[in-house]
Amino acid sequence: MAQDFERDILTGVGTTPDDIPSGSDFNSDDTIIGINMANTTDNQIEASCFMTSSVLTYGSDFAFTVTVDGSGNFVLDGQTKPAITLYRGFTYTFDVSNSGIASGNHVFAFATEADGANSSGYTTGVTTTGTQGQAGAKITLQVTDSTPATLYYYCTNHNNRGNSITMSNVHYIIKNAPIPRGGALQLLDGGAKMVVQNGDRMFFQSNTVSSLDVWVSRVDSIST
Repeated sequence: MAQDFERDILTGVGTTPDDIPSGSDFNSDDTIIGINMANTTDNQIEASCFMTSSVLTYGSDFAFTVTVDGSGNFVLDGQTKPAITLYRGFTYTFDVSNSGIASGNHVFAFATEADGANSSGYTTGVTTTGTQGQAGAKITLQVTDSTPATLYYYCTNHNNRGNSITMSNVHYIIKNAPIPRGGALQLLDGGAKMVVQNGDRMFFQSNTVSSLDVWVSRVDSIST
């Protein structure tokens, strides 16, 4: 039986997490057989590697594009009012510049109860830029350890146009590991291996911009 060996490469990873497979989840049960993280700067850095599962709701590059459909429902990245999952420790951007938001008199907002019931609007860690429905308008949400486990996105002018937001924790393989100038870190050695499944995704992050190169080796599948 022949083994299908694959590799994933990231260059210049910085303070915004970068993922493998790039922009997608693992699509099968794979075995990670090597992870190398190299410091490309002249100073010590701290690097992390973490996993998420079923990251479809993660948002592309931690950003969602918000539009509305013919019924006035919010559409996030092409999905009609989906329930989404966000991960603690990261900031997400919701692009609310679509003209349909303004023309339909919609206002995108967050709350601790569905449809903002009982004056439950949520603004902690929320920053609004521009006017919704106009170019450049966006809302950022910083998800921290103190963010409620469940929030809702909704329309302040209409009911039943949004859905729930579940906060989750990433699964760290290693967190804030120091890598000296010119050094590298092997996360798997001595024959150690990791199994990833369909829907998993691996992320890398540094505390310094454009400072980390990553090489991941894996067995993608077994073929006859």
